[in-house]
This record gives sequence, C-alpha cells and structure tokens, in this order.
Amino acid sequence: MPFDNPAGDRTRRQPRIGKTSRRQTTAGSPALAQPKVNGSAQQKHAQWLARADDAERSGDSVEAETCRQHAEHWFRVAHDRL
Repeated sequence: MPFDNPAGDRTRRQPRIGKTSRRQTTAGSPALAQPKVNGSAQQKHAQWLARADDAERSGDSVEAETCRQHAEHWFRVAHDRL
C-alpha cells in the first residue's frame, strides 16, 4: 500500500531561500565540475588548451570545444582584444 509509511512522522524539509545547495560527490564517482584554473591570463590560456587536448584524447569532443572557447577568451584577455 502506498500509504504504509514505517516512519510516518517524517517532517517536510524547509526551502532554502537565498542559499545555494552544494553537490557532494562520493569517492569513485566523477566530479562534474573541474578544478578552478588559476594564474595569469597567459597561464589560463595554456591550461585551457591543455584541458582541451586531454578531452580530445579521451574522446569528448564537446568538452574539448568548450575548453577551446575558454582558451580563446583568455587569449583575448591577455592581448586586450575583448
């Protein structure tokens, strides 16, 4: 029966207004967000290109293109071509 609830007194969760929820990953599961790229604009450009190469080698062409677009952004920032 759908209404048989052994813990029948469960309380409802209150909505979190103004607070962001944090997604936690368990050991062994892939993290969805990659680590933050730090450094100067030139360093960020090089790091995004390296990440694009890694994604291409792993067969993820969409991620590779996304990384190349980030690299292009940092190239323009480094050369004041916004």
